[in-house]
Amino acid sequence: MTKVVVAGGGLVGPLLSIMLRKHGHEVTLLEKRSDPRKEVLDGGRSINLVLTSRGINALYSVGLARQALDISVAVTGRMMHAKDGELTYQPYGRDPSECNYSISRLDLNKFLLTEAEKLGVKTVFSAEVESIDLEQKNLTFKGSTSKMNLQYDILFGSDGAGSKVREFIQKNCSDFKISNEFIPSGYKELTMPLRADKSPPLRKDALHIWPRGSHMLMALANLDGSFTMTLYMPHKGPEKSFEALNSTQKVQDYFSREFSDVIDLMPGLLDEYEQNPVGSLGTVRCSPWVFGSSVCLLGDAAHAIVPFFGQGMNCGFEDCAYLSLFLEKYNMDWHQVLAEFENFQRPNANAIATMALENFIEMQRKVGDENFLKRKGVEAILEKEFPTLYRSRYGLVTYTLVPYVACQAIGLIQEKILEELCAELDRPENVDLKKAEALIQERLVPFYKNHGVSVERFQF
Repeated sequence: MTKVVVAGGGLVGPLLSIMLRKHGHEVTLLEKRSDPRKEVLDGGRSINLVLTSRGINALYSVGLARQALDISVAVTGRMMHAKDGELTYQPYGRDPSECNYSISRLDLNKFLLTEAEKLGVKTVFSAEVESIDLEQKNLTFKGSTSKMNLQYDILFGSDGAGSKVREFIQKNCSDFKISNEFIPSGYKELTMPLRADKSPPLRKDALHIWPRGSHMLMALANLDGSFTMTLYMPHKGPEKSFEALNSTQKVQDYFSREFSDVIDLMPGLLDEYEQNPVGSLGTVRCSPWVFGSSVCLLGDAAHAIVPFFGQGMNCGFEDCAYLSLFLEKYNMDWHQVLAEFENFQRPNANAIATMALENFIEMQRKVGDENFLKRKGVEAILEKEFPTLYRSRYGLVTYTLVPYVACQAIGLIQEKILEELCAELDRPENVDLKKAEALIQERLVPFYKNHGVSVERFQF
């Protein structure tokens, strides 16, 4: 029985621990924070997550998908809120059954920790990694009262963007490379409670976006019908920045001016704005992920990304699913398993990191743009008219298991196709379908065949 230590008990760590226990390994899970089932942690930093095909597939593989979806809210599209109050709804998929799932990070974390413990995973909280002897395979962590040592056969670092495990690999691996790229914008969490009559204040089945150029407000429903709000804006700047909103009056004026349709629905706005911290957003890329065939990074420790494609958790969960597949393929030969895992998944992680940054620009500035909306309209028609041939990049990422690298490449081909179809088009419904089909057959279908891609929706 392989002795495995998993550092990091956020989301990826518990799911990985569950998978490893199902493969018969002895697993110890370390988490530097206290047990979230016993006290509320990280107030103001619990952005609601979006669970999509890749995350659902990973949960399904260990028999937990249905239970996770039971604590989520189905989200079928984006609702754009213009400054004048006009609403524009964009469905995500071909029909309402194609949806994302809004889920509380805390609720999902607690659920996975409990399921891991049921399978015999030993969880140790308030256990911060202090040192790792990579040669002797010994990890020292600082517990609540003293230091403790753990011997391991395999060590996984799923301990987030500020990974301690990654830090020790970096110190001991001469060819280790890492980049931390922070975007100039940060985020602040706010809330929108239920109305006085206990009804939801907004449409629950939509991701609500108030795009305002360099800044925006987003809202995702909670299970009870209230909403978690997230304000994204630059850290610094003379106005419309966290730096500039340095008084209660300025915050009040800013929200009244930019988001007048919701300010009355957020009675705790001013107190929350003052109390909740501003979080940073960035992308971590590094290599290698594996050291000495006994230490491996995954999740945010290997590839933290910005949240604007809703794929951070899903990509981390997909890490677990692929690792499990390679364990079966190579019959627990860890050298082959870890090498194959990194070779396959690192390019995919880099691809979704790039696409998430691109989506940040789209969500900020393009969702209200006339030309952008026209192209989206044409794309929706193509998906409906050619269901076996055309799937938007968003749809491929969100509703299929097509590797992110292939999704990225297909998206570039689609951009050229849409550009040609929309060049002189007045309205989406007048798109030339014969020309569209010819372009799809000429440019997309050969890519599908060469790369074994199916645009069929993932179903479980």
